[in-house]
Amino acid sequence: MSDLISIVIPVYNSEDSLFELYQSIKEVMEFNQIKFELILVDDNSLDQSYQKILALNKKDKQVKGIRLSKNFGQQNAIFCGLQFAKGQYIVTMDDDLQHQAQTILSLYQQIKKGYDVVYAIPKQRSDNFYRSLGSKLTNFLFNHISSKKKGIRVSSFRIINKKILEKIIICKKSFIYLSAIILKENPKIANIYTEQQPRKYGVSNYNFIKLLKLFLKLYLYYGKSPFLKYFYSKKEQFLIAESTFKKKEESK
Repeated sequence: MSDLISIVIPVYNSEDSLFELYQSIKEVMEFNQIKFELILVDDNSLDQSYQKILALNKKDKQVKGIRLSKNFGQQNAIFCGLQFAKGQYIVTMDDDLQHQAQTILSLYQQIKKGYDVVYAIPKQRSDNFYRSLGSKLTNFLFNHISSKKKGIRVSSFRIINKKILEKIIICKKSFIYLSAIILKENPKIANIYTEQQPRKYGVSNYNFIKLLKLFLKLYLYYGKSPFLKYFYSKKEQFLIAESTFKKKEESK
């Protein structure tokens, strides 16, 4: 297969899972002869995550690392990584091993059928209560603020094509939520259904307050009311503390 797939993963306090994550992705991609780059964006972790990323980069130049100067949050970390993606297709997934590397192949096979975006949806969620509730509420809200077809669901595990990437990375909103930005482009979307593994390391930090703030922000920044345009403002620049990308790439 001649396509390059960029895999962008936000990383936060995940020193225990990074090598296992890398190994599982590498095995799947090499077995299926798919060219890939793995872009790991460290969201200013408090542990040794970035040191682990540097070690992986030293071992395998397909692994690229970015360290943000402060904690910008998961969505912003992914958005930053997308700026560096070179692939014809781009996968985003989580760092906690709940998303299975084998699913990348299924996503790729589905998007090659002519879709712009394909989301991997767990058949049965193994998240904590608030994260599971957050997913349901987010999908409910998107049914009302976007032209998403009924029955289509979104998740953080997805593949997009280069055309969609080029449209979403120019977004200037001060609050970034990738699925909301993607849906504004009215892409051709599909779902695939997959198994989700229990979380192996760490715990989710979702709680009711964070869930409520997310729900309100999504409505304020991405709702259809003209009043909400007041909240649109220029996106702040990411301050990258360190990166394994070459300087000329970093300055783009």
